[in-house]
Amino acid sequence: MSTEKWVAGAQASYADAFSTATLNSIASGNAILSDLEIDNSTNLDMFMDVSVALASLAVAAPAYLGIYLYPKNKDNSTYGDGRFGSSAAGPPGGTYFVGAIPFPTGTAANEGTARGIVLPPGKFKLVIHNQCGVALASSGNTCQYKTYNRSVA
Repeated sequence: MSTEKWVAGAQASYADAFSTATLNSIASGNAILSDLEIDNSTNLDMFMDVSVALASLAVAAPAYLGIYLYPKNKDNSTYGDGRFGSSAAGPPGGTYFVGAIPFPTGTAANEGTARGIVLPPGKFKLVIHNQCGVALASSGNTCQYKTYNRSVA
């Protein structure tokens, strides 16, 4: 009889998926490409969790952040469809959607996590699409990730 369990990946604890100010003041309906690249070309981890902390804002229903994974293209310089290098109207298209983090209505700081995102081999960046009904706060928003694998013993 075999036993399956989760094992830590190369990024076993949370690390930044976006630099500190990248998610600040993103208008509702807009998306932004991370300025930080995630490299899974050597470790080949299978899964990722993405955790977001938002500074206080007045969320309207339904409210969520869409998460998209943009792989690095063969030109070795662009990611996904090449959009959202700066905040722009979304959503991203194609097959890049990998999850969403819902938030309750009301005025508060919020946190949430999208779990079990399947990772590709290679390099990629995340895109966040703001669907909170209001712009994100002007400071204090973060997005981090960790990776892991499944082991069969």
